[in-house]
Amino acid sequence: MAEQILALPLLILAAGKSRRFGSEDKRFTALPHGGELINALVRRGRKAGLDVYVVLDPADDVSARIDAPCVFAPNAGVGMGASIADAVGIFAERSEAEALLIMPADLPLLRVESLRRVAEPATAQRIVIPTFEAKGGHPIAFGREYWPALSKLSGDEGGRSVIASARSEFVDVIELNDEGICLDADTPEQMSALLLKLRPVLR
Repeated sequence: MAEQILALPLLILAAGKSRRFGSEDKRFTALPHGGELINALVRRGRKAGLDVYVVLDPADDVSARIDAPCVFAPNAGVGMGASIADAVGIFAERSEAEALLIMPADLPLLRVESLRRVAEPATAQRIVIPTFEAKGGHPIAFGREYWPALSKLSGDEGGRSVIASARSEFVDVIELNDEGICLDADTPEQMSALLLKLRPVLR
């Protein structure tokens, strides 16, 4: 199973700075124990045994500040769905992985173990969705069978339509004891509140 996990890419969606966050760039939020949010998520992904990539808008190239390979989504300005479509299209051509994981870049409490738990059951035919107290979260693992549909997303659609079109027996919903899978931050105030919960072990 470890070999399978090592082959799985994790795409961290960081192509937008979020207008609601004001002049600050939440991707580079300073964490209380040192480092910046996006690079902390990169480290957690690697600790989980994943092959981490960060998805960026080529018009906002901050790759020099990111400790991971970056994938540029030409249509990122259209919305998150377009970013996913561009990035997955690239991996469909370049990667032989059976599945990939997708998550946003604003989950400061996400645990390494949660990333592992989502990756472990991932196969080419399955979608794996983590939940906390029945609320869906991230990352979501999409088997290679669903990559063509993901590569056709547009606007701000996200992957919900792909999940909805999948046969239920191929969608695994796993309950995790990690509220960090669904606690994101749209404003500086929300981010500050979440960071109060951050523990050194998450680094």
